[in-house]
Amino acid sequence: MNFNPSEEEIKFVDDALGKFNDEKVGPDNHVLLNIVEYDENKKVIAGILGGTYWGWMHIDILWVDEKYRKQGLGSKLLEAAESEAKKRGCHSVHVDTMTWQAPEFYKKHGYKIIGELNNIPDGNKKFHLIKDL
Repeated sequence: MNFNPSEEEIKFVDDALGKFNDEKVGPDNHVLLNIVEYDENKKVIAGILGGTYWGWMHIDILWVDEKYRKQGLGSKLLEAAESEAKKRGCHSVHVDTMTWQAPEFYKKHGYKIIGELNNIPDGNKKFHLIKDL
């Protein structure tokens, strides 16, 4: 076993799984959905990174600079991404978040916890949430 595969080997494995999936259910038509927000000096102060595929939106990262938190910026980004996902034909969204991150934020926006991993890291949880659009 090689614990340090090359970029080419990683791409091969990724492409092989993609081909398998395409044969079973058709292409996922994955499209990135990334939005950033700037301050008055054009410095990035917040962003949401994710994508859409198979009728779902996935949020990889939603981040707001500490200085700008609790001002509605995260909500604005989330709502913009959800709106764009609907335009792309998505019916649902899924996201993972940790105990110390944003489970309450997502619940406030209508997301429901469908799974938890305990002790990741010790004493904390990872939550998997979904929302119908």
